Amino acid sequence: MIDLRNISYFSKLSDDEIGVIKKYSVFEEFDAGDVIYYEDEKPVYLFVLIKGSVDLYKTNLKGKQFYIYHINAVDLLGEVAAFSDITYLVTAECATKCTVLKIDYSKTGKFFCDNPYLCRELVKSLYERILSLVNAVDDSSLKTKERVAKYIIQESASFKDKTYTEISKKLNMTPETLSRVLNEFKKRAYIEIDDHHEITFIDEEKLKNLGS
Repeated sequence: MIDLRNISYFSKLSDDEIGVIKKYSVFEEFDAGDVIYYEDEKPVYLFVLIKGSVDLYKTNLKGKQFYIYHINAVDLLGEVAAFSDITYLVTAECATKCTVLKIDYSKTGKFFCDNPYLCRELVKSLYERILSLVNAVDDSSLKTKERVAKYIIQESASFKDKTYTEISKKLNMTPETLSRVLNEFKKRAYIEIDDHHEITFIDEEKLKNLGS
């Protein structure tokens, strides 16, 4: 059993306050690919991602998914919808095996709003969401090559640990498009990629200045 006091959001709460959360919450395990909640669903729970990572995305009317951003534990999920009394704005899908604390918001909403410490933590979380959305909007305005260049510069250390399908999903493009752009970067001698998908930069400045 996970001790709630070991979760950063609750570490400064009193025993009585911890008791309130325990009374109205439950831990749930999810496998990679499981959906924690879908966009447009009415929120019932406030979620705390305890272990693992989650991808958030939107789906258009044609069923095409648009990746928004990635969340790693420990972090809140669904807090915007819960505290704004609106439906979920995005779908939350587990990128890895996850452990999630599901807190019944209908029973604890007033408790969260009345607690100054929890309010501050929620405001911090909402601020981080805004920054993530701003970054997502900025990235969506980039052309395909610029998006790939920005990604491999920022994520070069972990690039080899991901498949082209995983990466292309985050870049909102097909694996074929990603492969074609990477091959062009290799032909132009911007990068090298070995058999283990490890990237070596040959001319990082040209990658940074694409589109300028």
